[in-house]
Amino acid sequence: GNAIKFTARGEVVVEVEPETRTEKDICLHFCVRDTGIGIPKEQQQNIFEAFTQVDHSTTRKYGGTGLGLTISAQLAAIMGGRLWVESDANIGSAFHFTAQFGLCGAGAPPPPPPAHPAHLHGLPVLVVDDNATNRRILEEVLSNWRMRPRAVDSGAAALAALEASASAGEPYELVLLDCHMPEMDGFTLAGHIQADPALSGATVLMLTSAGQPEDVERCRQLGVRAYLTKPVRQSELLETILATLGGSPLHTRLAAADEHAGPGGARPLHILVAEDNSVNQKLALALLKKQGHRVEIANTGREAVEAVAQEAFDIVLMDVQMPEMDGMEATAEIRCRERQKGGRVPIIAMTAHAMKGDRERCLEAGMDGYVSKPIQTQELFSAIAALVPTAPAPSAPRSDAPAASENGAILDQDEALARVGGDRELLKSLTEVFFDSYPIQLTQMREAINAGDATGVYRLAHTLVGAAGIFGAPLALAAAAKLEAMGREGTLTGAAEAWKRLDSALSRLKPALTALTAEAETAANP
Repeated sequence: GNAIKFTARGEVVVEVEPETRTEKDICLHFCVRDTGIGIPKEQQQNIFEAFTQVDHSTTRKYGGTGLGLTISAQLAAIMGGRLWVESDANIGSAFHFTAQFGLCGAGAPPPPPPAHPAHLHGLPVLVVDDNATNRRILEEVLSNWRMRPRAVDSGAAALAALEASASAGEPYELVLLDCHMPEMDGFTLAGHIQADPALSGATVLMLTSAGQPEDVERCRQLGVRAYLTKPVRQSELLETILATLGGSPLHTRLAAADEHAGPGGARPLHILVAEDNSVNQKLALALLKKQGHRVEIANTGREAVEAVAQEAFDIVLMDVQMPEMDGMEATAEIRCRERQKGGRVPIIAMTAHAMKGDRERCLEAGMDGYVSKPIQTQELFSAIAALVPTAPAPSAPRSDAPAASENGAILDQDEALARVGGDRELLKSLTEVFFDSYPIQLTQMREAINAGDATGVYRLAHTLVGAAGIFGAPLALAAAAKLEAMGREGTLTGAAEAWKRLDSALSRLKPALTALTAEAETAANP
């Protein structure tokens, strides 16, 4: 989780290899390697101490309690191993740990190796990918299938290799292309291959990290025989290779959100959700993907600005309150860039404030629409449909339930179910995310109160306001909103008592949610 959180560009790679082995057990060496912010040498030992971060700015920007590595080191020790780090500031980190495992069926003969069709043995394959890790993985997989792979890092290098092999009378029979590469992308390279009679006999497969339905037609036009969205399972890749070499028509597998047209045949949209709350992220993802849309997540306003600069989105759902750069600032930056380069992406504001003047401020900042949080299904899709006509607003399975009338109510079950469109499995999933996150947020809020950090109190209370609203929890919502107002106004007098009321409300909410999700599970599996 930390590797993904602290890596804005590049990659995160997980490697596992055996270290020692006996007849009864094995020690495995795990490594999580990233190209993130890295850790200065002098601070690397400190990060394994409880409640310690590299520096305070890390906590402000990324959140966290400083407990994760301490707990991880203890778990590794319990499993008979250890945890250590190798890191360079601004280059990346590699976290290693070892663990002992018992072997099942010790003494039993190993399973036979999987059979590989003989006609693949010795097949010359060219792998084209600008990412070194992807090249290495594909080379290993293809070599295990007894093919003869060669990997290059660019379209220009691929053309040179293809032309050289054709001139030598040993042309590549299979070419695996990455779709997104600098200078010459996979489609351009496929066009060059198709246009050259000396090269066009090769079977071309395209691999992409961001599949789009319109790309399938481009592949057909360029003679690409398969179009697969990463990550691709080895079994799927092998089946695709066998099918395409056997002359099957274009084989495609797009990402799950792209496999279906939208309701009524409407085209699926490419949507960016800029939201820092994990519960809200999961809810938005589920609701949008259920309608066939492809969704990307940005955790901060800065990430949203960069995402819009790098990819084309049909619409952006922008949370107003986010760390590092808020939604208003992010929208202003996006609009500034659009004035220089052209184009305009629709942006819908999402805010839990619902205060007088909020809508006007959002529109003045350059936003095109406005929805309140917690997210209400019908309101969200109506707002999207108003800005993107090809996206119909689906009728909700039932109208969103009104807030509970009893101020002291712990949980409004009807409202909780309405928020997720009646999807009980989604509700269960959201509660699991909430149970994992809210104790940490409560601890951080207590520390912020003790430190007199009004901004920190506001940020954490705002997050809990959103979560309590999603679950239809009036008591927790009122307690969190009180602390949010204190933080916003910079006055923390009475915050300690307000925190206790919030802690009590959330403690009472947890068993109520647990009971509701248990009922949901029973209803789903009678």
